[in-house]
Amino acid sequence: MRMHWLTCGAGKLHIIGSCPRCSLSQGGLLVGTVACTYKGVTTAKCADCAKTVDYYVDADRQLILHLEAVKVKKGRIP
Repeated sequence: MRMHWLTCGAGKLHIIGSCPRCSLSQGGLLVGTVACTYKGVTTAKCADCAKTVDYYVDADRQLILHLEAVKVKKGRIP
């Protein structure tokens, strides 16, 4: 999956990429917006299927990492 940065006026960056859920069938488009100095987790939403995808973003380094949920099993440590 490839994501793109688009610089917008007023110190904003738009994150745009194809949706992993519907890009093959519908051509879904993920869109998110962060400040030019943002560093942390943000969510991009698909314009077609409304699925949300979480990303770690470091705007200064123009770094975007896809975050996936991890299943957790509760229990005692032996």
